[in-house]
Amino acid sequence: MGKLQVFEVIFDGGVDLFRAGEWVQGHVRIVLSEAKSDIRGIQIKYKGKGKTRWTESESHGSGKHRHTQSVSYYLKEKYFEEKVLILGKDKEDSGGEKVHLDAGEHNFPFRFQIPATPLPHAFEGRYGRIRYKVRAKIDRPWKFDHKVEKLFNVVGVPVDLNTRPEAPMPSTSQDEKTICCLCCASGPIKASAQTDKSGYVPGETVWVSGFVENNSSREICDITATLYQKVHFRAKRHGTGWEHHREQKTKLGEAKGEGCGAHRTASFDRKPILVPSCPPSGLEGCDIMSIEYYIGFEADVSGTPFDLEVKLPITIGTVPLYSEFYSAAFPRGEVVTQQPTAPPSEAPPPSYEVAMGGPLEIPSKDGYDYTFGKMMYAPKYPYYTFPSDPAYPPQAQSMYPPLQGDPAHPTS
Repeated sequence: MGKLQVFEVIFDGGVDLFRAGEWVQGHVRIVLSEAKSDIRGIQIKYKGKGKTRWTESESHGSGKHRHTQSVSYYLKEKYFEEKVLILGKDKEDSGGEKVHLDAGEHNFPFRFQIPATPLPHAFEGRYGRIRYKVRAKIDRPWKFDHKVEKLFNVVGVPVDLNTRPEAPMPSTSQDEKTICCLCCASGPIKASAQTDKSGYVPGETVWVSGFVENNSSREICDITATLYQKVHFRAKRHGTGWEHHREQKTKLGEAKGEGCGAHRTASFDRKPILVPSCPPSGLEGCDIMSIEYYIGFEADVSGTPFDLEVKLPITIGTVPLYSEFYSAAFPRGEVVTQQPTAPPSEAPPPSYEVAMGGPLEIPSKDGYDYTFGKMMYAPKYPYYTFPSDPAYPPQAQSMYPPLQGDPAHPTS
């Protein structure tokens, strides 16, 4: 490690979550085992940037001259960037003495303001990311520089479910599929499903109901409702050419129910799926990535890969429906002596939890040889804690008929 024992960026109070327009304060900490006199300057850079990137194979020529090459597709967005010299001089400056630091600990404070503009939430994906960082550099002429980075989170553009008319309404869908067996088509498999509403926030439960009518000669092994996140990425060939797109689908949670035999029916009655810590729908403020969520209601048909899936689009927000907190504060059956005349005007504030999957190692752009330290990071998103009262949420009337005449799945 040499003379440099510690080189790190520290935020005041250990806070790494900020809002647009707020000031970020901290200091760069350096600990030396011996005096160091080869420093031209110490710089710090504040940056917010979005980036998409992947490679694709392209074939050129024909016959024996045909060859394949790997081509990069990428796009970048810069939300803000500022560089400040906190000690010594810049590389562009000529002449002058080098900086001398004695052995021991040295602290260099910094302070900068995040622009008061709409900014997207931080995000880490397979083909793209949005990161906010502070980067410190010890500039050494004719030698490799020492660098260290610290990522932080920005509270992005809010998604208020109270402004979405569809949010309190159920998401419903239905479909059917005919399974062919040995060139003979059997009767169709029909499925219909719904959620209790269409708008949720992390920490809230999605309640899924469904019904499957199996008119085929095959068994339905089971029924699964899955919460999916689908991210759409866009990039250009070498950053300027024609545009291509990629998608990443991630499973965030699921609930399972029993299937049924041939010519039988099966129901899926109010199964819960908890929404984990995740970014809101749309990823507003970013033009190179977008996010959507849906519930996939799937019937697993025995002996064939052609399962039947019904998709239920939902919206993940950052501000919950106020009516949810109102009904939770006064659950059904409770005697209320001082009930307010109107629902609250705003919901209690959320906590901010790390994204599902937890912190991951962030590789250094310049490699670990000359970048000081190992960085673990996960974005943080608004997360709400809802009561677990058995009367919450209120029981909704099912749109599906009760099962009849199915000994394998009797009604209660």
